[in-house]
Amino acid sequence: MRVLLVSLLLCTLALGCRAWRRRDSESDSSNCGCLNNGVCISYKYYNINRCSCPANFIGEHCETDSSQKCYEGNGHSYRGIANQDIWGKICLKWNSALLLTEKYNANRPDALQLGLGKHNYCRNPDNQRRPWCFVQIGRKQYMRECKVPQCPTEKEGFQCGQKSMTPRFKIVGGNRTPIENQPWFAAIYRSHLGGSPSFTCGGALISSCWVVSAAHCFSGKLKKGERYFLYLGQSKRNSETLGEIRFEIEELILHENFSTGTIAYHNDIALLKIRSRTGKCAEPSRTVQTICLPPAYGDIPIGGECEVTGFGLEEQNDYLYPEYLKMAVVKPISYRECQQPHYYGSEITSQMVCAAHPEWTSDACQGDSGGPLVCPIDGRMALVGVVSWGLGCAEKNKPGVYARVSHFLPWIRTHTGPI
Repeated sequence: MRVLLVSLLLCTLALGCRAWRRRDSESDSSNCGCLNNGVCISYKYYNINRCSCPANFIGEHCETDSSQKCYEGNGHSYRGIANQDIWGKICLKWNSALLLTEKYNANRPDALQLGLGKHNYCRNPDNQRRPWCFVQIGRKQYMRECKVPQCPTEKEGFQCGQKSMTPRFKIVGGNRTPIENQPWFAAIYRSHLGGSPSFTCGGALISSCWVVSAAHCFSGKLKKGERYFLYLGQSKRNSETLGEIRFEIEELILHENFSTGTIAYHNDIALLKIRSRTGKCAEPSRTVQTICLPPAYGDIPIGGECEVTGFGLEEQNDYLYPEYLKMAVVKPISYRECQQPHYYGSEITSQMVCAAHPEWTSDACQGDSGGPLVCPIDGRMALVGVVSWGLGCAEKNKPGVYARVSHFLPWIRTHTGPI
């Protein structure tokens, strides 16, 4: 008898004895406030009720759907787990003490209905344009739109700036990246009669029929029998594998004011109209997607993380281009800073964007010309710059310089029409 009493006492203290933790009942979900077909479970001896959630649902009331990867409409009904603003800053929890004076927090009587709770997931309780959250910047809290894509309204068609996968890598100082992570990248080649095609430059698909690249890639005269073509969906140079599609250049348009300065290129932008061997433009797939054009204003997220992609040299003194596509993460530098004498001085104009790694370990290099500098804007990746020029590769105080795409929006639309 003494042994039995001791066993029962130990079991009670540990709260781990199966006989003492029996499920009393599976009651109606309203007893616990369970949502999404969650089942309320009561424990007889501890006066505890909790929700047992179905697959993909989490939270105290099964109110969060971890399978939601995008939002519909303005996102008022979004209940996914995105928790970063558009610049990647982590959201504050809705029940944070820092938000007690805000109108929207987890202490509201209708918090559960609005999706607010003991979490930091993006929500849109007040019918803003898209899901948002609070972030802490310095000592203040700010409302910020969130880094979560809008659900496609149609099954077909391009959804600009959307990746099939989103790995992040820290091309000089970069790492190999699958084309699914940069599905708008175009690999441009020059073909020679009787010889192997040579990789020339990168580009970015902005619509089904148009690619943006750099004018200096095409400013030299072609020899007799030479022509340009490009691949979409290519992760490896000089290869034709599943998912890669070859396109001919139907029309090549260089900016009429393209020129070369002392070290800089000016108006360094070009448009390529493409068609496949069957006469079609590009079609969306896991490896082929368009990149969004930036807004006319506020297009440069100074200090934010952006991505530059290409088949360019990995080191300035290399003589062979890498076999696989590479991506590096860089941060835009302000116009004023890049105009400082120890950077590039007066060579920098308002039609250019400077970007570099804060520790000068990543950069574009020879062969990356024409490739895209893309940054997150309004929850999608946008084409902020086109690789243009720079001194060296990943050299201190000598950032990469890019043609500022927003400056050329009127020129682009004059030739392509609405995108």
